[in-house]
Amino acid sequence: MSDSSTSRTYELVEELRAEIDFELEDVITEIVRELPEDYFQRIKRVDQIVHLKALLALSFCKLQEELMFRSGDGVHIAVIARQNYSGQLANILSRLPHDQNLTGAKVFTSRSHNFIIDLFEFESATTVQPSPSARSSLLAAAKNVAQKVNEEVDVISEFLSHYAPRSQIFDNTESLCEHFRAYQQLCETAKPAVRVSEMDAENRSKVTAASRKIDARTLVHRVAEFFGQQSINIERAYLNDLLFDDAQHIAIASFLLDAQTTESFSQSLKTLTDLLQSSVK
Repeated sequence: MSDSSTSRTYELVEELRAEIDFELEDVITEIVRELPEDYFQRIKRVDQIVHLKALLALSFCKLQEELMFRSGDGVHIAVIARQNYSGQLANILSRLPHDQNLTGAKVFTSRSHNFIIDLFEFESATTVQPSPSARSSLLAAAKNVAQKVNEEVDVISEFLSHYAPRSQIFDNTESLCEHFRAYQQLCETAKPAVRVSEMDAENRSKVTAASRKIDARTLVHRVAEFFGQQSINIERAYLNDLLFDDAQHIAIASFLLDAQTTESFSQSLKTLTDLLQSSVK
């Protein structure tokens, strides 16, 4: 490398380092403050760092584009963007690969709605057997849920056994209760179940949808598309695909909605249920 090239490289490195160092702490502080608490509870630290790097790149380059990262084994895809709009989740789902079954999703929107981190999991080619620690986690979760829904622990354990091994939802008793109630409704009525929980401490509504004959991708896409058409903002979403002995999947998804746009949402429950019913194969 010539002296002029070495000097130019050094100058550029120093200039970029000075500019980035000046803004770095403020940008990281803003990102961390904006992310919901359950993001840090549900996402591994190593993945948090990857997402943070992507958001930093978008911030420093002032980009509005969506960045899509796919893991080496093709099982996980992350979509990160410095933008947020009604119908965005449905848009992203339509662009995900169609050659694999979608089995899980975690969708996070910043508190001020100015960036998103959407994480998707696809069916793996290899079967993962539950470890002793995973079975212990399942049993502990079953006991917590049984107390809340007034059901036998064995019944809840059997239901939870259909989740993916090491599922992080086992740490969220409230969500598991909503999933089980939606599953009960699904079994009783033999048609897609849609439930709305009471407003939380921040006045947000949670909608849980379950279907026996709609695949996970279709379930989330239909619901997300419906919310987009109603200009309802999705702050967070979680999807789980449950597999039973008859090889039939049951997809259950929860959506946390911006309260400012959901005051009359309960009136739309039948419309959403009918929409999902029309999607049944």
